[in-house]
Amino acid sequence: MRKNKSESEGEAFMSKKEIGRRAFMKSSLAGVGSFFFLPPNGGELGLRAQTEKPDGKKIVRRVLGKTGIKLPPINMGVMNSDNPNLVRAALSGGMVMLDTAQTYQRGTNEAMIGEVLKGRPRDSFVLATKSRLPHDQKTGIYLSEATEEAYAKKIDTSLKNLGLDYVDIYYHHNVWAKESALYEPILNALMKAKKAGKTRFIGITTHRNEPEIIHAAAESKVYDVVLTTYNFKQKHYPEVRSAMTKAADAGLGIVVMKALGGRQLQEGSREPIDPKAALKWALQDPNTHTIIAGFTTFDQMNLDLSVMEDPVLTKPE
Repeated sequence: MRKNKSESEGEAFMSKKEIGRRAFMKSSLAGVGSFFFLPPNGGELGLRAQTEKPDGKKIVRRVLGKTGIKLPPINMGVMNSDNPNLVRAALSGGMVMLDTAQTYQRGTNEAMIGEVLKGRPRDSFVLATKSRLPHDQKTGIYLSEATEEAYAKKIDTSLKNLGLDYVDIYYHHNVWAKESALYEPILNALMKAKKAGKTRFIGITTHRNEPEIIHAAAESKVYDVVLTTYNFKQKHYPEVRSAMTKAADAGLGIVVMKALGGRQLQEGSREPIDPKAALKWALQDPNTHTIIAGFTTFDQMNLDLSVMEDPVLTKPE
């Protein structure tokens, strides 16, 4: 697990490493160009971005299913970071999508991201957030107080925290029971929010029992995006892969999380798993439209940015 750094540590790191970081950015990635989005409920989302680097290499962007959003292979999952300078650096480095949630960092993460985004053109970034309602901790089934009205308030709270009129993706968060994936009060709230222009697209996230939830999302005809755990350490990754294929064939965008597999030690070895290789493994699947990486340091960010430049998994890796 990547350990968090305080904002003050991040600022100190930037002072010490700023020249090296800027040199890395200049040599590895061209700046992001202009993005042209249709209104919140528009059709395919167009994107014009500078993808060619000074050395002629290009960052290949992938389309997030029927949303039409074009994203670099790696984007930022902000769940473990409380450092706004790190978020700014990620955006400057070429990442486009920020992924947060109402509960991250004890409820302060959305507001922190909102501060970072102040003054930035709304069409220069993609914002995804998420929430869920009270549920049985063992079964994942929603409790009686999980109402449509309660979820609608969650959506409005996220927008207020972020200081945005709308988000690009609002996720139904951390679902592992099929019954909950298809829970009508939440689906109704999400569909109404989409119709009202509060979210452009509807998503669902799953950390366990992923295949069943992904299949349910594809069959629901409501969800536009799936955010799922997917890594080479999963014993059932072939089943996850199969479900991802079905969802992608149905037009859903596929976002992968936990691609490092928790950075577990390799069996019989004290050496940690190579994070580059782990990220590239997930990116070899054509149905991995992008990965959200939960980096918390500038070194980790630079490593993730380097995978954007060269996502091909080599034999040594």
